[in-house]
Amino acid sequence: MRLLPTVRLSLENDESTSPDRQIGRMRQYAQLGNHTLLPIEPEDYDLGVSGSVPPWDRPGLGKWLKDERLGDWDGLICAKLDRLTRSLLDFESLVKWLQERGKTLVCIDPAIDLTTPAGKAFAQVIVVFAEFERETIRARTREAYDKLRKDRKYPGGQIGFGYMPVKLDKNWGVVPDPEYAPVVREMAARYVGYESFGAISKWLNESGVPSPRDAIRKRQGKPIKGTAWTAVTVKIVLRGPGLLGAATSARGEAVRDDDGEVIYRAEPLIDRETWEKVQARIGENRTGAKVNTTPLLRVAFCGDCGAQMYSSVTTRTTKNGAYTHRYYHCFASARTNDQRERACYAKRVKADRLEGAVFGALLDLAGSRELIERKLVPGRDFSDDIARIKDQLSHLAGEIEMGDALGSDVSSLTAKRDRARAELRRLVGMEPVPASVKPVRTGKKFRAHWESLGTVQRNEFLRSAGVRVVASRDELPPLDLAAGPMTPGEIPRTIIIDQDGLHAVIELGGLADLLARAEAA
Repeated sequence: MRLLPTVRLSLENDESTSPDRQIGRMRQYAQLGNHTLLPIEPEDYDLGVSGSVPPWDRPGLGKWLKDERLGDWDGLICAKLDRLTRSLLDFESLVKWLQERGKTLVCIDPAIDLTTPAGKAFAQVIVVFAEFERETIRARTREAYDKLRKDRKYPGGQIGFGYMPVKLDKNWGVVPDPEYAPVVREMAARYVGYESFGAISKWLNESGVPSPRDAIRKRQGKPIKGTAWTAVTVKIVLRGPGLLGAATSARGEAVRDDDGEVIYRAEPLIDRETWEKVQARIGENRTGAKVNTTPLLRVAFCGDCGAQMYSSVTTRTTKNGAYTHRYYHCFASARTNDQRERACYAKRVKADRLEGAVFGALLDLAGSRELIERKLVPGRDFSDDIARIKDQLSHLAGEIEMGDALGSDVSSLTAKRDRARAELRRLVGMEPVPASVKPVRTGKKFRAHWESLGTVQRNEFLRSAGVRVVASRDELPPLDLAAGPMTPGEIPRTIIIDQDGLHAVIELGGLADLLARAEAA
């Protein structure tokens, strides 16, 4: 009889049931019974596969259970029954499936004869105990995981980029990675400085920084696959409380203990002020600019139809050489002839001229003014303090009750309890303090800051400040700008550009209020 060996191992370092041991026992059985043991390759082993996975879904055994391979073997053989499955339902289904196809099942330990009712019943009892053992192991593992997590220890699993595991006296901990923690700080600084996720990913790839998964492979001594950074990967790294050293779930949310306090298990990679700025930008939920963008993308709009303007490049070849020109135009103006009923006939605007006029107007208005940044002042809701004191009161209540039962002096404990109660009443009566934004002087002129920005950063700066440009080569129709009066600092809400062949209105948005707080030099 041709027997197909099935090999399974939940943990690859489990020597007691190693693949070689399992194969050896099955080979010995086949030789004694004058059977043929089909040769299988290591890729047919199910290593690191739980006993709860159905046989048909296992990567190794599953492909042998397909219809096109049923003619290659007459029966399944396993060294131990729990190597086949730890699920009673899967075992019963497999036995029925084999019988319907004229196949048999051989189990060496315990020796089971499935051709008799007693053998089938005995096998079911064995599987029930294996299933119970599996659930016991799962519960024990979960309890150990929760205990490590509550003790601020590293319970295993994925570690956020910028951190690394370290061996402690007992168990493991997490510390900032000396190689990649500075990279995370630079990523946060770039993002706060108006760079997009795409621009940061491009910088990381060009700098040769391995992706988070490759960084783990490098730490484990495994070959790097060369996975590239993407805008999504950058966002995942910068998002959430993990940068502050908090333990996080698979969704990136902070893990809390039973009292509701956030569990911190490592030193922060960035300070809380920077973290607040990063989260505030992410929370705005704006689509980031492309890496190779233009400075007025999603800032410039068509003066004829009001649609967003895009940049395009045309090349013209003459006898004196090739000349490249950039233009801004709305999407509707580039439609094909069969879509002319939806087209806009606005003329293209030369990009260099529009950008020069807009940037020149901004610098003329604010170039000599000091740059004012908006600093986020974190709020406070006292929930962590309240949870901490509730935990303290619960502990003191138990200590006082125990002391009373033993006849001990509990006066000091009672005094601590009374102080904790008073503090709790004070905190509960306090109003939460919301986060706020306040202007902060930088000592840097607007012109110097603007000239230090690249194309992507300028685009991000204008968009984050709410600047909007309406442009056309022809005179603009009356626009409903809702501009309002000048700011108290005599900064206009709008700037009019009226040149031969170029007409534009710059709506300053929040930039006007920001500049109004600065003092003219």
